[in-house]
Amino acid sequence: MLRHPFLHQLPRLLTGFLGLFLVGTCVWSVLTFGDVSFEQFIYHLRFGAGGLLQTDAGTVQRYLLIGLGLPLIATAALWRVARSGRWFIQRQLHWVTLAGSLGFFLYTFDFADYVASFFGPDLFAEYYVAPRDVQLEPNGRPRSLVMIYVESMEATYQEKALFGHDLIEPLTSLQQQYLSFPNYPQSGGAHWTIAGIVATQCGVPLKVSILPSPEDDRLHLHRYLPHATCLGDLLRERGYENIFMNGPYLEFADLGTFLKDHGYTRRYGAREWIAAGEDRRKMKTWGLRDDHLFVHAREELTRLMAAGKPFNLTILTVDTHGPDGILSDECRKRGARNFKGILGCSAAQVADFVNEIAAKGWLDRVAVVVQGDHIAMENPIHDTLETSKKRTIYNLIATDPVEKAATDTLTHFDLYPTLLELAGFRPQGGRMGLGYCQLQRCQAPTPPPERIQVFKGGILNRSPTYEALWTG
Repeated sequence: MLRHPFLHQLPRLLTGFLGLFLVGTCVWSVLTFGDVSFEQFIYHLRFGAGGLLQTDAGTVQRYLLIGLGLPLIATAALWRVARSGRWFIQRQLHWVTLAGSLGFFLYTFDFADYVASFFGPDLFAEYYVAPRDVQLEPNGRPRSLVMIYVESMEATYQEKALFGHDLIEPLTSLQQQYLSFPNYPQSGGAHWTIAGIVATQCGVPLKVSILPSPEDDRLHLHRYLPHATCLGDLLRERGYENIFMNGPYLEFADLGTFLKDHGYTRRYGAREWIAAGEDRRKMKTWGLRDDHLFVHAREELTRLMAAGKPFNLTILTVDTHGPDGILSDECRKRGARNFKGILGCSAAQVADFVNEIAAKGWLDRVAVVVQGDHIAMENPIHDTLETSKKRTIYNLIATDPVEKAATDTLTHFDLYPTLLELAGFRPQGGRMGLGYCQLQRCQAPTPPPERIQVFKGGILNRSPTYEALWTG
């Protein structure tokens, strides 16, 4: 019985397509996000794909073209080569394609580092202090918090030698008035948005397993770090109201699950803004723009201050997200036309918000903390950023009176005990999670000098202590 040539070649075609699909996925990821770790890739593959369909139609369309369309075209071309080529090409080309593509895929996402993490020492357990074991001592009257995570905002944008001028001058001006740490390096497991939020509010990195055990909550993410004690948990227990506001859908990267499980009673994303009357048509790319987000944040902050109860208002911006940034109506009115303009406009909007809080005389009752969630990934000026000898995250702590720093270095994990101190609850011993309280008034030991290098890589080594935060 004769078989159709296409059916005869189908297994080879599928093998060849799989290899080209892996290459297309790598190319799409690099062009869209820049360097992505294997941990980050697996996390978004398992928990972020559904939310991405809602959050950024453009990114999905680029993936359909680069990750699926081009591999299909290339597979068709390879089939023609195989049909007309020599026996070796007919028999082996698809396996060569798959082997080479798999190697390229594993190299692109630093799979070797991920494998190495299973064999290194348990550094997490060595540095970790369980928050539930730390007594919080009242330190003056409770103070409210306003936290602003500015998407991909790093201090490198201030380097005039790189860009000709300070791209975020309004934020730089704030640093001259309030506390800012000159050295805020990026930590491993805190190098994308939700990882940065988890690190600063729970004092731990974010890492996932490829195949968790059936009892692991990461299998379906019904609960998020259920055995970790985070900032929202502790503040809620002490009568604080926790509110979160951002532009995208909260389903993306399961941010909403984290917030719900760790003390945030009110959570706002694209779905909630649409229900509140915002135009759905303007939310196809990363949801609500920052100009409208700050309008809502001002209204919420005014309401909270009038209520007179302690609160934690957390805001996450989005306009400076790669690969191209998002040009809002307000930024267009301010003259922004490209990514550098978006950076300047975003810096101005954040600075305006902080300055308004100061002008109203609220900084004695509200501590305002501004920071980038991580250093920038792929964007139109990323190549220039890469030439900097020292890439650090923008940070600011605005209070009245102005706080003083214990050292010149801050990490994501240090924000956790530092935020509690700012709120009026002193962690006994000055440590929580992996963090050290970094205010001069804290009773914290001096961090060991090697911890910065540990936090960049070795902190992601396999750790039963860390796994227990998910599994109990």
